[in-house]
Amino acid sequence: MDDTVLTGKTATIERCCRRAREEYEKDPTTFVGDLTRQDAATLNVIRAWEAAVEMGDYVIAMAELGEPFDEREVISILADNGWIDAALGEDLKRTGEFCRAEWDYQAAPLPALVTIIKRGLDDFAAYNQALLAGVAQRPDMGRPE
Repeated sequence: MDDTVLTGKTATIERCCRRAREEYEKDPTTFVGDLTRQDAATLNVIRAWEAAVEMGDYVIAMAELGEPFDEREVISILADNGWIDAALGEDLKRTGEFCRAEWDYQAAPLPALVTIIKRGLDDFAAYNQALLAGVAQRPDMGRPE
């Protein structure tokens, strides 16, 4: 498997999570009233989610696990096949629902964004680690025999 795809997505996810945290941690007490910082944090959460889905799509294709029809199913397939823990999968899906609300131009609740920044961004690190470890255990995955 081409590790450059996975390492590139991992780097994107890490960078986006770091930026979302930075925007919140500049001053958590003023975050609620600062739409520019909220937008920056939201955009970075969405970018991290998109990169995680793309990373998952790539692993699913290389492992020949099927063809997901949406972002949630990417996470479900990975959890169902032991690539990630089921609880992690459910937590990531909740982050995905926040992102979906933003994509659909609905007002995603600010408390959800703060919760994702405080607790949900760590899910991305666990996700990266699980997929990279899984690929390392299957060095011939995706390569013709």
